[in-house]
Order: sequence, then structure tokens, then C-alpha cells
Amino acid sequence: MADYLVGTDIGTGGTKSVLIDTEGNVLGSHYIEYPLIFPKPGWAEHNPEWYWNAVANTIKASIKESRVSSKYIKAVSISALSPACILVDKNLNPLQNAHIWMDRRATNECQWLKENIGEDVIFELTGNIIDPYYATSKLMWEKNNRPHLYKETYKLQTAADYPVAKLTGKALTDYSNASLIGIAFDIVNRRWDEKMIEKIGLDVNKFPQAYPCDQVIGEVTKEAGRETGLAPGTPVVAGTVDYNAASLAMGVIDEGDNSLVMGTGGVWGVVHNKSNFTKNLVTIIPTAYSRQKYTTTATLACCGALMKYFRDTFGQAEQTTEKQLGVSAYEIMNLEAEKIAAGSDGLIILPYFMGERAPIWDPLARGVFFGLSLAHKRGHIIRAMMESVGYAVLHNVELAKQSEISINSPLFLGEGGAQSSLWRQIISDILNKECVYIKESRGAPLGNAINAGVGVGIFKDYHIIKDWLTITDEIKPNPKLHQLYNRMYRIYRELYPALKKYYKELAQIN
Repeated sequence: MADYLVGTDIGTGGTKSVLIDTEGNVLGSHYIEYPLIFPKPGWAEHNPEWYWNAVANTIKASIKESRVSSKYIKAVSISALSPACILVDKNLNPLQNAHIWMDRRATNECQWLKENIGEDVIFELTGNIIDPYYATSKLMWEKNNRPHLYKETYKLQTAADYPVAKLTGKALTDYSNASLIGIAFDIVNRRWDEKMIEKIGLDVNKFPQAYPCDQVIGEVTKEAGRETGLAPGTPVVAGTVDYNAASLAMGVIDEGDNSLVMGTGGVWGVVHNKSNFTKNLVTIIPTAYSRQKYTTTATLACCGALMKYFRDTFGQAEQTTEKQLGVSAYEIMNLEAEKIAAGSDGLIILPYFMGERAPIWDPLARGVFFGLSLAHKRGHIIRAMMESVGYAVLHNVELAKQSEISINSPLFLGEGGAQSSLWRQIISDILNKECVYIKESRGAPLGNAINAGVGVGIFKDYHIIKDWLTITDEIKPNPKLHQLYNRMYRIYRELYPALKKYYKELAQIN
């Protein structure tokens, strides 16, 4: 009988599982959505039980759809949004809601770290900056603001770790998630720096032991088997971060391989072998070959979110047409933008509608329309939004190049926004880089299934994905349009520094 593998990805808006065979065919899949919780301005949470319920139910539904006997499923691997901060007690029960990546409550803790530890010291150790984004700063907030919960805490867990703990009964983590727990993780030696943990006033034993992404770290318990449909004893592989799993599914494995995942937020990343890290970008240990390699990433707060914002706020006509004719509102918006010349007739947008992460790390930043005139139409705004993402990616790529990181061609494009042929061409023209699009890339859940297969030896190595990929579109840059975009980009780069102080003043007023 054939062997089968399960991969699950826990996203910000929902969780998806797939069951595949050893040829990469998806035999079963299921997706479950859940909401976000915003208790206060700057806070963003999930109920950790949503993660586990979604993992259990999507796996069970995928197995049912596949009609595969669970005894032939050889391994499971999970990825998730990251970082997140979940406190669990000794019985692995969550003590609070998860602070997710967009939560900004730990600003005071980060200021303390900057003043008492120093940004250069943290960057040297972790390859990352000090920011509320990282889960260790969130844990510091818990100790300072809810000391009774901190005292009761057995382990810190991420959004991927908690479901793995429910599967196996073990509160552990993987190298990818540990690198985004950050602050005290020695990213070169792949271990917690106990002296740093003590310096920042936390307990070493509350940090979960970190393992390579492809290492088997436990087995499905009888109770978890009843809830998921997996056979008790099924190996569970350590897991990874959602972007890493998605980029693996696009074949981004070797040094210089790079991808842009165009989801609600945007993540550009490049794989490298040497520990040459870039200040103000994010360093993650990748899924593939997690014992040796690194990924430098740019994390944009808004990518596809810009299109959704326009559709929901100004796209009533497109939504009506979608309901009447069955044509996607996004396709209609693309047609509007295609009629507009490159450069959007002098309209430049700063895409900081939810603040920004890399490389400016400014939660107070906001969107800006610069150059708007009565001559500009709806299509101009749509196209300028697309172009703004290209400018933001280029800003980060330029910084990575300064660190002497090798960046190969082509750039792999995937997920939501990459479905637009116009947006793909805009990215190629702005970056002056050949791009490829893989329409049938099945994203992070497939990457997890591959990771599970490598972990239990079904696949010799991660390069199996190269045999499964079929390129849908090859995009070449237009040199003339690149020259035009370069002129626009230089203006784009000057706008944020000129406006930065006004963002602070505006935040004090509102």
C-alpha cells in the first residue's frame, strides 16, 4: 500500500490541511476560518483553542475526503503564523489568548531592551532587531502586566507549537519559530542564550527546547488521534513558520533562491548559507536544511490587503457585477488598472495602511497618496497600490544586497496578489528582475507535507519539490518601464523620511 503525508498551515485568518501521496498529489484538503480579536488599540489576539480545533477538524476532513486509511499516513507537520505568544501550564492548557505577530503592546518592554541591553547586542545574537513583533518581548509584557499568569506558565508556545503539543503532549518548538521568538535565541548556534534570558529577567525553563524543522519530536497520542482521525503513534515532525512552508512549496531551497508571497501581507525572502544578516530585515531559519541555512525576509504589513481595502471601501460596482455575472471583483479591478500607464500618471502611494514592519518598523506610519489630482481615476489608484508594493519590496531588496547576499533570478511569485498578471509584470518591471509564477503551487500545507516526508525518510531531501513544479508564467522586465519606475521610486523613498515626524504628531492627536 502507498504511503501518505499530512501538512497543516495555521494562518492569521484560517487553517488549511492537505493529505498527499508520495507523488505530490493532493487527495484531500479542508479549510476553516476564524476571526481576529482586537481587545484594545494595538492589540491583536487569537484564542489558542481555535488553532487546535481547526487543526484537528481540517486534518479529519482531509482524511475523510481522501478515503485513505489513517494507518498509511506516515507523518504530519504543522506551520503557522509567527511569531505568537501563548502561555501554557503544566497540563498544556493555555492561560491567555495568543498575542500574534501584529500585536504591538510590548512597546515599553522593547524600550527597556534598547536602553539596558542594546540593539547591536541583540542583532549580533539573533540576526534581528528589538521590536514588539518578537515573542520574547511579548513574554516580557506578560511578566510585567500579568505576573500571576507568568508564574503559572510552564512554557511559552507559538501558534504552531501549541497544536503540536496537543498532538504529542510535548511543549517544544522548531528552529524557524525559535528564530522569531527572538531576542534571546542564538541564531547561529541554534540555541537559547541562557545568560541573555537571565539578563532580561525571564526564566530559562519557560522557553521551549528548539529542534530542527524536519526532526521527529513525538507521536500522535490516543486522545489526539480521536480528535484528528490520525492513528495513534503517527510521527509528528517539529514544523516551521508559514512563510517558510509556502516558499518551500515554490521550490525556494538553495542559496540565492528567493520568493515573494503576496498574501494579505507580503513576504519577500532569500535563502543564504552564510550568517551575513541585514539590519532592519527579518532573519528566519528556513524549513529546508534548517541545521545550516538562513532566510533573510522582508515582511510588508499590507500587500493583498490593499486590494481588499479598495474592493470593500470603493468597489461596490465591482462587487455587484461579481454577484450578477460571477466575474471576480478583483479581475474587474485589474482591467481598470491595465488601462493606466506605468507610473500611474505621477500618483505614488505609501502602502503603510497598517503601519509597517521591514524595513522602517514604524507602527505609526500610515498610507499616503502623493501626487493625486482631479485627472486621476479609480484605475490610477488601483495601479498605484500595486506599484507601491513593488517599491516596498525593492527598498528591502536593496538593503539585502548591501549585506552581500546573493539573490538569483528568477523571483518566484505566489499566493493571492500573484494571480494578477498585471501585478506580476509590475513587480518584474520595478525590480528589473525575471519572475516566474506557479499557479498550481499549493502553498504552505504542501510545504509541510514535504517537511513531514523528509523527516521520516520517505523523501531523500527537499529537492523532490523541484520535480513537482510546473511554471505557469515567465515574466521578463521591460527596461524602459524600469527606468521610469526608478525615477518614481526615488521620490517614494524620500516621502517617508519627510513625513515621519508628522506621523508621531498625528498619533498624539487621535
